[in-house]
Amino acid sequence: MDFVVSGIITQVMPPNQGVSQRSGQPWQSQEFVLTYEQGQYPKSLCFRVFGSDKLQQFAIQQNEMITVHLNITCQQSRNGGYFNSVDCWKVERQMQTQYAPQPQYAPQPQYAQQPFPAQAPAPQSAPQPAPQPAPGGVPFPPQQPMPQPAPQPAPQQGQQGNLPF
Repeated sequence: MDFVVSGIITQVMPPNQGVSQRSGQPWQSQEFVLTYEQGQYPKSLCFRVFGSDKLQQFAIQQNEMITVHLNITCQQSRNGGYFNSVDCWKVERQMQTQYAPQPQYAPQPQYAQQPFPAQAPAPQSAPQPAPQPAPGGVPFPPQQPMPQPAPQPAPQQGQQGNLPF
Protein backbone atom coordinates (compact mmCIF):
# COMPACT_ATOMS: atom_id res chain seq x y z
CA MET A 1 0.00 0.00 0.00
CA ASP A 2 1.27 3.45 -0.87
CA PHE A 3 1.31 6.06 1.92
CA VAL A 4 1.83 9.66 0.82
CA VAL A 5 2.95 12.35 3.28
CA SER A 6 3.96 15.97 2.66
CA GLY A 7 6.08 18.03 5.00
CA ILE A 8 9.45 19.58 5.77
CA ILE A 9 12.66 17.59 6.26
CA THR A 10 13.75 18.53 9.80
CA GLN A 11 16.66 16.11 10.24
CA VAL A 12 19.04 14.27 7.95
CA MET A 13 20.73 11.32 9.64
CA PRO A 14 24.22 10.14 8.66
CA PRO A 15 24.27 7.50 5.91
CA ASN A 16 24.66 3.81 6.78
CA GLN A 17 26.66 1.46 4.59
CA GLY A 18 27.82 -2.11 4.57
CA VAL A 19 28.30 -5.26 2.52
CA SER A 20 25.52 -7.78 1.94
CA GLN A 21 26.25 -11.18 3.50
CA ARG A 22 24.27 -12.96 0.78
CA SER A 23 25.53 -11.28 -2.38
CA GLY A 24 28.73 -9.59 -1.20
CA GLN A 25 27.56 -6.33 -2.80
CA PRO A 26 27.95 -2.99 -0.98
CA TRP A 27 24.78 -1.22 0.14
CA GLN A 28 23.91 2.25 1.44
CA SER A 29 20.88 3.70 3.21
CA GLN A 30 19.99 6.94 4.98
CA GLU A 31 17.19 8.03 7.31
CA PHE A 32 15.33 11.34 7.28
CA VAL A 33 12.82 12.94 9.65
CA LEU A 34 9.82 14.60 7.99
CA THR A 35 7.61 16.93 10.04
CA TYR A 36 4.04 17.39 8.85
CA GLU A 37 0.91 19.16 10.08
CA GLN A 38 -1.95 17.06 11.38
CA GLY A 39 -4.36 18.45 13.91
CA GLN A 40 -3.23 21.01 16.44
CA TYR A 41 0.41 19.90 16.81
CA PRO A 42 3.01 18.93 14.20
CA LYS A 43 3.88 15.23 13.86
CA SER A 44 7.20 13.69 12.81
CA LEU A 45 7.93 10.57 10.80
CA CYS A 46 11.28 8.87 10.26
CA PHE A 47 11.71 7.12 6.90
CA ARG A 48 14.57 5.38 5.11
CA VAL A 49 15.89 5.60 1.56
CA PHE A 50 17.74 2.43 0.57
CA GLY A 51 20.31 2.31 -2.24
CA SER A 52 23.00 4.74 -3.31
CA ASP A 53 21.24 5.26 -6.66
CA LYS A 54 18.00 6.38 -4.91
CA LEU A 55 19.95 8.61 -2.49
CA GLN A 56 21.62 10.38 -5.41
CA GLN A 57 18.37 10.60 -7.39
CA PHE A 58 16.31 12.02 -4.51
CA ALA A 59 19.08 14.31 -3.09
CA ILE A 60 16.97 15.13 -0.03
CA GLN A 61 18.18 18.17 1.93
CA GLN A 62 17.31 19.57 5.35
CA ASN A 63 14.56 22.24 5.51
CA GLU A 64 13.23 21.14 2.13
CA MET A 65 9.47 20.75 1.59
CA ILE A 66 8.72 17.45 -0.16
CA THR A 67 6.07 14.79 -0.67
CA VAL A 68 7.23 11.22 -0.03
CA HIS A 69 5.66 7.93 -1.11
CA LEU A 70 6.24 5.24 1.51
CA ASN A 71 5.96 1.49 1.90
CA ILE A 72 5.35 0.46 5.51
CA THR A 73 6.05 -3.15 6.41
CA CYS A 74 6.18 -5.09 9.66
CA GLN A 75 9.18 -7.33 10.28
CA GLN A 76 10.14 -9.74 13.04
CA SER A 77 13.39 -9.13 14.89
CA ARG A 78 15.83 -11.83 15.99
CA ASN A 79 14.61 -11.68 19.60
CA GLY A 80 11.00 -12.40 18.56
CA GLY A 81 9.63 -8.85 18.70
CA TYR A 82 8.28 -6.86 15.78
CA PHE A 83 9.18 -3.50 14.25
CA ASN A 84 7.96 -1.36 11.38
CA SER A 85 10.11 -0.51 8.40
CA VAL A 86 9.21 2.75 6.62
CA ASP A 87 10.89 2.89 3.20
CA CYS A 88 10.65 5.75 0.69
CA TRP A 89 10.41 4.80 -2.98
CA LYS A 90 9.44 8.15 -4.56
CA VAL A 91 9.98 11.84 -3.77
CA GLU A 92 8.10 14.80 -5.26
CA ARG A 93 9.28 18.36 -4.85
CA GLN A 94 6.50 20.83 -4.07
CA MET A 95 8.62 23.96 -4.36
CA GLN A 96 12.28 24.49 -5.13
CA THR A 97 12.72 26.85 -2.17
CA GLN A 98 14.02 25.81 1.19
CA TYR A 99 12.25 26.71 4.38
CA ALA A 100 13.74 28.05 7.57
CA PRO A 101 13.33 25.66 10.47
CA GLN A 102 10.24 26.36 12.53
CA PRO A 103 10.27 26.12 16.32
CA GLN A 104 8.39 23.05 17.45
CA TYR A 105 4.99 23.61 19.00
CA ALA A 106 4.97 27.29 18.17
CA PRO A 107 1.56 28.88 18.67
CA GLN A 108 -0.37 29.04 15.43
CA PRO A 109 -1.85 32.39 14.32
CA GLN A 110 -5.48 32.63 15.27
CA TYR A 111 -8.04 34.07 12.93
CA ALA A 112 -9.72 37.22 14.14
CA GLN A 113 -12.78 36.21 16.04
CA GLN A 114 -15.90 37.85 14.74
CA PRO A 115 -18.48 38.80 17.37
CA PHE A 116 -21.80 37.04 17.11
CA PRO A 117 -24.67 39.22 15.94
CA ALA A 118 -26.73 40.69 18.73
CA GLN A 119 -29.64 38.49 19.63
CA ALA A 120 -32.91 39.52 21.18
CA PRO A 121 -33.18 38.40 24.79
CA ALA A 122 -35.19 35.25 25.29
CA PRO A 123 -38.76 35.93 26.47
CA GLN A 124 -39.06 35.43 30.19
CA SER A 125 -41.99 33.51 31.54
CA ALA A 126 -43.58 33.93 34.91
CA PRO A 127 -41.53 32.30 37.65
CA GLN A 128 -42.64 28.79 38.54
CA PRO A 129 -43.10 27.89 42.19
CA ALA A 130 -40.33 25.65 43.47
CA PRO A 131 -41.37 22.04 44.11
CA GLN A 132 -41.86 21.22 47.76
CA PRO A 133 -39.65 18.51 49.24
CA ALA A 134 -41.20 15.12 49.89
CA PRO A 135 -41.23 13.75 53.42
CA GLY A 136 -37.80 12.16 52.86
CA GLY A 137 -36.31 15.55 51.97
CA VAL A 138 -35.94 14.86 48.20
CA PRO A 139 -37.95 17.21 45.94
CA PHE A 140 -40.21 15.57 43.36
CA PRO A 141 -41.99 17.29 40.49
CA PRO A 142 -45.73 17.69 40.98
CA GLN A 143 -47.70 14.61 39.94
CA GLN A 144 -50.29 14.94 37.21
CA PRO A 145 -53.01 12.36 36.59
CA MET A 146 -52.39 9.95 33.72
CA PRO A 147 -55.02 10.13 30.93
CA GLN A 148 -57.15 6.98 30.79
CA PRO A 149 -58.32 5.46 27.48
CA ALA A 150 -62.02 5.69 26.69
CA PRO A 151 -63.88 2.41 27.38
CA GLN A 152 -64.86 0.40 24.29
CA PRO A 153 -68.28 -1.32 24.16
CA ALA A 154 -67.96 -5.11 24.23
CA PRO A 155 -69.37 -6.92 21.16
CA GLN A 156 -72.69 -8.65 21.84
CA GLN A 157 -73.20 -12.30 21.11
CA GLY A 158 -73.95 -12.97 17.49
CA GLN A 159 -72.19 -9.78 16.37
CA GLN A 160 -68.73 -9.62 15.04
CA GLY A 161 -66.54 -6.98 16.50
CA ASN A 162 -63.74 -5.19 14.77
CA LEU A 163 -61.66 -8.32 14.40
CA PRO A 164 -59.15 -8.41 11.55
CA PHE A 165 -59.95 -12.05 10.62
